[in-house]
Amino acid sequence: MLQLSQTSTRSFLYLLLLATTASGLLAGCGGGGSSNTPAVSNNSEQPRDPSSDTPDDGEEDDDPAPVEPTPLNRYGFANGCYTLQSQGNFLQADNDAQRYQTTRDASEATAFYMKPTALGSYLLLSDYQRDSGDSGQKQLLGISDPAGELLDQSGNFVGELSYLVSGLGDTLNLVLDPVAPLGGLLRELGETLGGIGGGLGDITVQPRLGIVNQASDLSVWNLNPGGEAQFTLASQVTGLLLTATDDGLTLTSPGLEAENTRFTLHAADGCASYPEASLSASVDAAGPAIYLKDVARFQQAEGIDDDDLFGYVDAHSHISAYEFIGGRINYGDPFHKFGVDHALHDCAENHGPQGLTGVLEQVTSTPGPHETRGWPDFPYWPRSNSLQHHQSYYKWIERAHLSGLKVLVNHLVHNEILCQLNPQKQNDCDTMAAIEMQATLMHDMQDYIDAQNGGPGEGWFRIVTSPSQAREVIEDGKMAVILGVEASKALNCGEFLGVAECSRDEIVTRLDRLYAMDVRSLFPVHKFDNAFGGHLPDLSSGIGIGAILYGGNLLETGHTIEFEDCPDHHHSDNENPLADALQPLGILDQLLFQIDYIGDRFPATPEGLAEYDPRRGTDHLCNTRGLTDLGFFLIEELTQRGMMIETDHISRKAATEILDLTAPRGYPVINSHGGWGGTEALRDRVANQGGVTASFGSVRGDWVDQLTRDGNRPRPASYKVGPFGGAAFASDVNGIANLAGNPGTPDQENTLYPFTSVDGRVVFDKQLTGDHAFSLYEGRGVAHYGLYPDQIADMVANSDRSQEQVDDAVNQLFTSAEAYIRMWERLEQAVR
Repeated sequence: MLQLSQTSTRSFLYLLLLATTASGLLAGCGGGGSSNTPAVSNNSEQPRDPSSDTPDDGEEDDDPAPVEPTPLNRYGFANGCYTLQSQGNFLQADNDAQRYQTTRDASEATAFYMKPTALGSYLLLSDYQRDSGDSGQKQLLGISDPAGELLDQSGNFVGELSYLVSGLGDTLNLVLDPVAPLGGLLRELGETLGGIGGGLGDITVQPRLGIVNQASDLSVWNLNPGGEAQFTLASQVTGLLLTATDDGLTLTSPGLEAENTRFTLHAADGCASYPEASLSASVDAAGPAIYLKDVARFQQAEGIDDDDLFGYVDAHSHISAYEFIGGRINYGDPFHKFGVDHALHDCAENHGPQGLTGVLEQVTSTPGPHETRGWPDFPYWPRSNSLQHHQSYYKWIERAHLSGLKVLVNHLVHNEILCQLNPQKQNDCDTMAAIEMQATLMHDMQDYIDAQNGGPGEGWFRIVTSPSQAREVIEDGKMAVILGVEASKALNCGEFLGVAECSRDEIVTRLDRLYAMDVRSLFPVHKFDNAFGGHLPDLSSGIGIGAILYGGNLLETGHTIEFEDCPDHHHSDNENPLADALQPLGILDQLLFQIDYIGDRFPATPEGLAEYDPRRGTDHLCNTRGLTDLGFFLIEELTQRGMMIETDHISRKAATEILDLTAPRGYPVINSHGGWGGTEALRDRVANQGGVTASFGSVRGDWVDQLTRDGNRPRPASYKVGPFGGAAFASDVNGIANLAGNPGTPDQENTLYPFTSVDGRVVFDKQLTGDHAFSLYEGRGVAHYGLYPDQIADMVANSDRSQEQVDDAVNQLFTSAEAYIRMWERLEQAVR
């Protein structure tokens, strides 16, 4: 391990502070957003040229004024193809020397694909080669790490900045710069560390500016304005500026910025595209439909207004669940700064060899070994019934958006006790910390998608905080994303042996923190009893999540679930709870019994324990706990803020109490995912009071039945969209829940593909990610989120229900966006 003197250490720390500050300041510089979004095609990302875009105000003029060109900004080069030139020197790849050099001949210049890693930050790709079955080989402008000391396996910089700067050595241009903020310190560090040597045998171990073959932090460049139509490129890690001279490329201190550190980007052709999942969709020039009246099936429907929105709602999803319960349960990311081949690489990173150390995956999905490889061929995952492999990559969600997905409710999710029990974790188990981290990641995802589409606000994924924002976003052709919270210890308000673990002041403070992070929906209770009330028990049979959750409730609260006989549709306050079925066993024995492999899966379970299994013969039992005093207080606080209240997972008694509280105020509530909302009578009451009831996405006739049932629940005509109640669906994607299966077989694929969207404006083929063409009929069902358009088309084509029922199901689904936003508007009105 290299040892530094006290003086050198202090210098290094000062350097690090200055470099970080400089890098941060540079990253903060920006311009306006691009006014155009890249065209959608059947292919993956294609280079785009924002300078070729011309604004159109939609009006003709006999003598039009000159059109002002779209101003260049650092965001508008996203996914485009460009050459880089500074003072007549163009960048050129020298493959033999594994470096980039300069040339005065523009025809010899290398074209770079500009792949955004974040707003204003890019990977500069000069080549990409991939054979079928291979992950691919990139050629990028960056700083090498030949000794493997600077980067972790994911490409994140984990080294020492002093070592990196020293190792760059003769590529730095720092001389004759007595007042530059970095020059003297860098020279001092270079001299101090220069004796470590530049090689081991014939192998160079010092980092160098040149061609690198993998995306990493050392190949990310911050593009910043450098003058009129010019930009500087600063290494994200070091803050040093790329510099072009007649002798080649160097890196320069920001204090030495000059003409040769400023580049002009010229649109070019022939770039190799950066790897990306394909949308596998061809979109009409007019784009997907925005209003119901744009779609033929709704044009004659009575009561439909011209500005009623067309589209459907996923009322319950967990696209941020890759970081829940400790962060190493669910493998895969919805986005990654280095692209799809990093986001969906190999689940062995979390689940171990053959997936065998992924405990929760083994318990909740099909147990046993499986192929862990993802990109590029995905031999095993994703699939509808593999619950801990990520199924909501952002391109897959975008494909669903093209089919009419206009509102996506993403629930930030956590369970503290399961996190503590989980041996595989990297994140804090504290509920508020976990939820706030996921909220931050969702804003990062929005920024990432903005970066891919040309700048702030340009992406199709928009987090909204009000119904008026949601309408505006959808009318702009984008998707409204609502953030909610589904956590067992909501607001860190658990209870142990009936004693609350939070106060009213803490509830207010924590609720304000979530509101400030754009959270607008909340489950008061989820899975376990907490300080707000009782939960709706999961009394599933056999090994699985139900048994684990029953034991978790015991560990979390210090008591087992207190059951009572369920009234038909209501609870009175004087009913006595039944005696606890597990009383003869001690607490530890009860917990071990509940999470052990018992029931149907292992017939050898001792019969002597069978009578203690609380899941047997419990259909008539309900949790005796309703809302607590703090629960009533929470409901008041939620209504004062105009936040949506979700009644799923809460005891039937507590759900009834919430409906009793909100009904006189005209304040609607939500049942977002099926039977977790309690009885059908409770769900009918939610709808009748102006709320939303949604069921899980299903298949063919069963999905038709669910959509028509939810859309036709009794409700006043004033709550309908024309004749339709609107029926959202719940994917529960990545929420430890199966996505829908499908009975189709591979030989039937040509009966479905290609297919046209409900609005008639998008033609879809099998979704291609890497080498894998995902089909609804390959035995994986809805393997990932991008196959919901396929599932809708399959429902229309292959349901055994009558045509009238199928048409009604489609109409209920595609009026759900308008119905959901109207519900939110009524909620806002109730607050005023």
